[in-house]
Amino acid sequence: MTNRPIEDAINEVLSGDSRKNALELISFLKAADRDEHFVMKMYDENGWEVTNLGFIFISGSDEFPGPWTIWIAADNLGEHLQGQENADEHIKEFAWVHVSPCGSCGGECSPGTSTNVFGRQFDNTCRSQLMFTNPDAAAVECMKKIIDIKVGV
Repeated sequence: MTNRPIEDAINEVLSGDSRKNALELISFLKAADRDEHFVMKMYDENGWEVTNLGFIFISGSDEFPGPWTIWIAADNLGEHLQGQENADEHIKEFAWVHVSPCGSCGGECSPGTSTNVFGRQFDNTCRSQLMFTNPDAAAVECMKKIIDIKVGV
């Protein structure tokens, strides 16, 4: 298997807004890639591991987790923010809605982990605590803010 660029997979299997939103997020990650913070490595024909971030799955399928899903590791997200006031309530609530429960995938974390996201405790979560399936443009903008908070921008 070759390590093809993620943009190739996006352009091959996604269309319309799904393609546009996925490419927007990848463009953001590459622009924010200071000192190779977000290295994208092909995991299998549909998945890419993103160092210091999580995992992206691109299948184009109407079935979950398609057409594309990104899981973001967010354990203790916002912990470094003084009193949490630097993350607005909209971003916190957006993150809380997207906390992913453990899907018992067989990973080392099964049956899930406990985590703190913007000061709220969650139990039995996926080890990549936030999950976004086929996010729209507004969701991608919120995800960018979360990623900026995660890396301390």
